[in-house]
Amino acid sequence: MKFTYTYRSSDGQRHTGEIEAESRDAAFVAIRREMGVKPIKVTAAGGETASVQQQEVGRSPRDRRLIGTAAILAAIVLAALAGGAWWLATRSGQPPDQFTVNTPQGPITYKVAQSMSRQMIPGDRSRIDPVSVFQSPVERLLARFAEPGRAFDAPSGEKPAEADFAACLREPIRIASTDFTEVVDLKRIVAGIKREMRAYLAGGGTVDGYIAELEKRQRLEISYRENAQRRLREMLSDPKEAYGYWLKANAQLQAIGIYPLAMPEALRSYQTSLDIDD
Repeated sequence: MKFTYTYRSSDGQRHTGEIEAESRDAAFVAIRREMGVKPIKVTAAGGETASVQQQEVGRSPRDRRLIGTAAILAAIVLAALAGGAWWLATRSGQPPDQFTVNTPQGPITYKVAQSMSRQMIPGDRSRIDPVSVFQSPVERLLARFAEPGRAFDAPSGEKPAEADFAACLREPIRIASTDFTEVVDLKRIVAGIKREMRAYLAGGGTVDGYIAELEKRQRLEISYRENAQRRLREMLSDPKEAYGYWLKANAQLQAIGIYPLAMPEALRSYQTSLDIDD
């Protein structure tokens, strides 16, 4: 028998299709298993609905209720089995969320990075090299925008194609048990950027549009810090005023995740005098 089904895609659009199956329940299960989608409506095509209904003529109401109940239970069981098979099929070939690899240097455990918002990465910046940390050119590009107000070196080569972005966004970022803390933070932040990008694209945005938003946001953050740095230099003739501004500006910068201004040498002696007075 031929059945017509309707389903809704991830972008909210309704789609229809046809499938051959022995019954409506079998069609429902086959759609879930073969298409990987959950139909919102399945109907028999042409006059086949009437022929199915005619089979019910002559049966008692009690028989029809029992048959209907059995069919519902069977559909639930089959749907559950099909759903499990579909889930396993989508996971086939994919490593688990956490696994361990034995190496000559010892076992290394890998786990999926939990996303983190963009923020200052404390520690030794020299330990972070996006080119060696990330294999994907997409993740290297996104790592440039990891820290507010401070860009990592731009990756070499051409901008990845849209297909590269689509493939990268489907793959999780993994943290190794041997990663430095700074590298762990970077991976978690890039995982957060990827999550943000998926939401942006799902809302109808484009890859170019999202990258443009990242660049615009970072330019504003860099200019904000540079303006604070310039104003501080202009105040150095008055150490008391400059010191007060340095404290205030750093509190504001750190509140939005931007790394603070270094203390100018001209203010160190002033700070020392405050400590002595206290």
